[in-house]
Amino acid sequence: MKKVAVFGNAGGGKSTLSKKLAEMTGLPLYILDKIKFQPGGSEVPPEEYQRLHQDILATDRWIIDGFGSIETIWLRLEQADNLVYIDLPIHLHFWWVTKRLITGYFKPPAG
Repeated sequence: MKKVAVFGNAGGGKSTLSKKLAEMTGLPLYILDKIKFQPGGSEVPPEEYQRLHQDILATDRWIIDGFGSIETIWLRLEQADNLVYIDLPIHLHFWWVTKRLITGYFKPPAG
């Protein structure tokens, strides 16, 4: 296992799982939301995001957490040697996103 793509609906635990996988395997972790969005939430220019994404894919070891964009998802899935799709019941995703939104008013989420 050298290249792992973790993807699925929002609020499914992708980031938590990705962090644990990175700790267990020693693979570098790349969180696409931190690459695609600037601090404060504004989106980086698409060309810059695509360049950064390509730079990650050019390395020989990675865990990539998230969807990113339709232009980059297929490139990532083709190169990954392991795919992890988070597919929980939709009510869990809804609850975890709602919980994250509410707690975010009191403590900003990491990233």
